Amino acid sequence: MLFQTLSFSEIILQTMRRRLLLLLAACMPVFAQACQKSTYVADSTKTNITGSKVKYFKNPVIDGDHADPFVAQKDGNYYFLSTKGNRITIAKTRTMSQLGAANEATVWTPPQNTDHSADLWAPELHFLAGKWYIYFAAAQSGVNDSNRMFVLENDNPDPTQGTWNFKGKIFDQANDQWAIDGSVVTIRDKKYFTWSGWENADEKYKQYIYIAPMANPWTLSGPRVKISSPTNDWERWEPTFLGAGVNEGPIALQRDAKSPLFIIFSASRYSSDNYCLAQIQLKPGSDPLVAGNWINKKQVFEKNDKAMVYGPGHNGFFTSSRTNDKGITETENWFIYHARPTPNKPDQPRTARMQKLTWNSDGSPNFGIPISTSVDIACPIGD
Repeated sequence: MLFQTLSFSEIILQTMRRRLLLLLAACMPVFAQACQKSTYVADSTKTNITGSKVKYFKNPVIDGDHADPFVAQKDGNYYFLSTKGNRITIAKTRTMSQLGAANEATVWTPPQNTDHSADLWAPELHFLAGKWYIYFAAAQSGVNDSNRMFVLENDNPDPTQGTWNFKGKIFDQANDQWAIDGSVVTIRDKKYFTWSGWENADEKYKQYIYIAPMANPWTLSGPRVKISSPTNDWERWEPTFLGAGVNEGPIALQRDAKSPLFIIFSASRYSSDNYCLAQIQLKPGSDPLVAGNWINKKQVFEKNDKAMVYGPGHNGFFTSSRTNDKGITETENWFIYHARPTPNKPDQPRTARMQKLTWNSDGSPNFGIPISTSVDIACPIGD
């Protein structure tokens, strides 16, 4: 090996270079806190018209296929879940705009050769009675049309830690039919389970929204009630034609206790560009187990050709917050959903995007229109 002899000026130059590299390395953690995941860190913060510094992100909020996105939150943490097919994962983050930097930890993998070993879809995470519960759809491997809803339980304060115990199938014992996309709804301090399912095997592939009362987080206490049927053309799109119709992915939404309660659901087949979000509303003070008390069905969020957003649907909700310099807590409501960037490609990955949710004067939600992945979006308040 040969050693090169350096002049005094060359030694000084190399020393300065080393110090500059060390300085840049020390600054990297600070840069990493910027909202935008992009390597172009300078683009993550801009000055608005009032002279304030604002942080931005672009959709999708996390790379890769993340169909059926859902967010739970507790104690300042957000927990993100999506369909993985063969396992259940949770990503934990303090800032939703930095979701892409969070680790998606596998928290549960099903055993083989059971009625819940395959097709794990649309997991949801709920904190009920001091414990965490995951509701997920699954099927028996190799058995067509065996999809049902199942429940896991974890008593650890952090759902990414501890042990997830299998509690069993959650279903109407008098009418055990194909079921997916289960969610928990609280109405006047009572818990209800809502999901998407078939009326019977003879009408397979036509999906309705059902609701039933809950005895505990893993057991229903009464029969299912059908509260939404796919009757409109916008609920019946397959990729290229009108079919039997699909209502799926139900999730509750309510601005506050004095406002109307809505079930937001997805309509048409997930593989269609016309897959969309819709709503039904519970009549104020009425019994949710009476089908006629669910009113005001309409589309609320649909494809945007100009923005190249297709099949937007199957969403979740979260609330961001911060305490301002006057000690007042400020909040924003957001929704997270999946969509595809190219038309007429049903097999294209569905990526997770998020947008701010606003409210109309009557207490109904205003989803706006899907935003292009090329547009800067101001980060959630508190990020």
